[in-house]
Amino acid sequence: MPTAFRGLYPFKLKKQNQMFRKSVLSVIVVLCALIPAAAQNYTTDAILKNTTGKIATLECSGIARTKKEATEMAKKSVIYTYLYNGIDGLNDNKPLLGYKPSADASQYVGTLLGTTRYANFIRSCTIADRTNKTADKNIQVFATIDLYTESLERDLINNGVIGRSASDIALSETQEAIAMPTVMVVPFRKGDESYEEAIRNNSDMRMAISKVNEGFIGEGVETKDLLTSLNNANTYQVRMGDGMSLDDAILANSGADVSVSVDINQDVNDGGVRVSLTLQAIEVATGNTLVTKSEISGRKRTTADVLCGVMAKAMIGDFMKQISTRMATKISTGQSVAVRFTIDPGSAIDMDTEINNIMPLSDILVSWVKRHAKNGRYHTQGRTSTLLAFSDIFVDNSVEDGMQSDVNDFALALYQYLKGLNLSVSRTITGNSIDVIIY
Repeated sequence: MPTAFRGLYPFKLKKQNQMFRKSVLSVIVVLCALIPAAAQNYTTDAILKNTTGKIATLECSGIARTKKEATEMAKKSVIYTYLYNGIDGLNDNKPLLGYKPSADASQYVGTLLGTTRYANFIRSCTIADRTNKTADKNIQVFATIDLYTESLERDLINNGVIGRSASDIALSETQEAIAMPTVMVVPFRKGDESYEEAIRNNSDMRMAISKVNEGFIGEGVETKDLLTSLNNANTYQVRMGDGMSLDDAILANSGADVSVSVDINQDVNDGGVRVSLTLQAIEVATGNTLVTKSEISGRKRTTADVLCGVMAKAMIGDFMKQISTRMATKISTGQSVAVRFTIDPGSAIDMDTEINNIMPLSDILVSWVKRHAKNGRYHTQGRTSTLLAFSDIFVDNSVEDGMQSDVNDFALALYQYLKGLNLSVSRTITGNSIDVIIY
């Protein structure tokens, strides 16, 4: 080496060593961030004292070698507990990450708690005077911490770790993701009276149904006309047999996904008229109540139809928002359908018959449903030698490339499968109910 450059060589080595140490340090920081959260010494004793919805005040503890380190562990521990264990009083007592966190969740938490990023979600931390010495000679501190719960949840959503709650999804977004239900507005029935009896001699009821229909149409909701279905129901009932009531035939014939019953009462005196209006949305296929809403107007010197129209217009927006919230849960869970398999009386087989030397027919059907239900979710209602009924099978109802997946796609796939087993079958689809007869 030339003499002129000999003095520079140690400097060059020193610089290289510094760069090497920085690289190693960076790697260590990254690796620490990726250490599974469960491997850390987090406490899970967080107790909720108060919450505003955006900020939760919690009592917890932290354990480490020094008081300073234990304080930081208390902050990390309260976040860890909320994410993985859940805290009574927050998020319906469930872990924010759910009971089966994803791999993305683990990576997110590793970065969050493995760096100083967790501090962004702590508004304040007050340490109590008392401390404990643990058996392994660590220090346990006790803290009161204000946690930005809303910001933490939003950060999880923005990073794609969890989805938004159904209540946070706008109606327009729900409509883009899944098909919104069609609605039929029907009268509230008292006792054993039918829909026809409930509206025949009740002008208030007919008026209320009309106003509520107008409200739904104004919100862009597809509605089915009760009177039209009423006129068609007698023919449908005859075709289906005596086992179906006229009202059931009305709903079955309508093609509506949701029935909205309307109850109206008016109170008139010298001070004017006052109207009470109650709406109840019920899923036709399952009979599950989706939403119930009631309002009472102030007393006005006007007519009941005017008041009812104003009330219906005011109620429908919030009512549809609540229906939308219930429907938004179906984006992830799927649409619930009811399926009923019936063996024809003249058939040579039953549910116990072994098909193609594989397994009994009932087990074949259950196995197929389990494989094709969204997320494997279904509920068996009952089974006999001639009947197998599912009260809830969750099927995909997403919209992709403008095409809607629905109960018809599910029924067709089921039909094709059964035909592939050389079974003679027929299927009837009514709303979200599928009736399959095996001959």
